[in-house]
Order: sequence, then structure tokens, then C-alpha cells
Amino acid sequence: MGQISVEPAVDSLRENLLAFMTTNPTAWRIKALAVKLGVGVQRMGVELSQLNAEGKLVSCTVSAPGQRPEEEYRIAAIEQKLATHRFVVSRKGGRPRGSRNAG
Repeated sequence: MGQISVEPAVDSLRENLLAFMTTNPTAWRIKALAVKLGVGVQRMGVELSQLNAEGKLVSCTVSAPGQRPEEEYRIAAIEQKLATHRFVVSRKGGRPRGSRNAG
């Protein structure tokens, strides 16, 4: 009976992470999430990767000039909700673009 279970800590991190990201629906980087939730960067990276593999999070790689590319994570359901609201630009009437005669 000398075993220590790590599962509750993992489950609480998972719940806290999902709750935090749901209430703060922007893209988050690993280091920023680790600081916000008070856990190590490596542990946060493992949890984010697992949630991403399960389809609960989506990620993308972002890069800025002079910096290493980093992963950003977002709640998958929120990303899907945002994707459905993208604008479609259409023109009605008038001449279609690119149809001018050259002469």
C-alpha cells in the first residue's frame, strides 16, 4: 500500500487547463499556460499534446522574425465555432473583376 497515485493530479491539471482555455478563448503558448496554471513547462507540453491528440485542442505553429517557431493551442470547439463565422465576400451586379478589355 505504499503506492502514490499521480492520476488525480493529472486529472485536475486537465480539468483546470480545459476550464481556463474555455474561459480565455485565445491562442495560448505552452510557457504562458504553464505560468498561468503554476505547472512546469514540460508537464504542460505533455498535457497539451495529449489533449491535441484527443481532438480537444487544436494547435498551429507560429513564428516571428528572429524567434524560434512555437506551438499555439486553442480549444477545438471554440476554433470550430469561429471558423463557421468567417466572412465570404461576394460581388453582386456590375462587371466581374478582371474582365476589362485590354484595348
